[in-house]
Amino acid sequence: MASYLDKVHKIPVKARLIAFGVVMVLLICAYLFWVQIPMKTQIDGLEKSLLGLNATISENENKIKKLADLRDEVKNLQKRLIVLTEQLPPESEVSGLLRQIQNLVNQSGLVLKTWKPDKRKTHASGLYEEIPIALTLAGGYHNTASFFDRVGKLTRIVNIMNIKMGPAKRSNDGSMMIDISCTAMTFSAAEKKVEATKSPTKTN
Repeated sequence: MASYLDKVHKIPVKARLIAFGVVMVLLICAYLFWVQIPMKTQIDGLEKSLLGLNATISENENKIKKLADLRDEVKNLQKRLIVLTEQLPPESEVSGLLRQIQNLVNQSGLVLKTWKPDKRKTHASGLYEEIPIALTLAGGYHNTASFFDRVGKLTRIVNIMNIKMGPAKRSNDGSMMIDISCTAMTFSAAEKKVEATKSPTKTN
């Protein structure tokens, strides 16, 4: 051991410093090559993975938000559909609606002289049918206004059109009577009619 140290001490200081520097450089290079660079590469990879995961999470959060918004929109559309269905009944419910209008005539104190549903007409959109009903009524001005008001408060859509009033006449009880002709236009949702397919007959 002593002989080894003697040999070291015999080496010039400058040479020893150079050797020490070379060893330190080699150690630093070894550290960088075997430790620092792989660690930096791993850290960079983890950071990229983290960024990708954050982007995926953000994208999924946006999708969840959009899904919630779509669900709310569907609920609103369903509520709107209920309202529109009440205003625009299917054809199977129109007969009840027509009876309801006739009852309003009686409730308003008018006399129903004629009640004539005219020919139905499908709207150009194909979504609903127009159902005109020609009415001829008799009664006072107040009764007529009451009838129009009651019709306007119906849940379903009924438009009173083509109103014509005749001259006022005094009835036997002294009240003033007028003849009114008008068209009560109501609507029905167009229902798709499914045609039954005939199965081919077998021949013997």
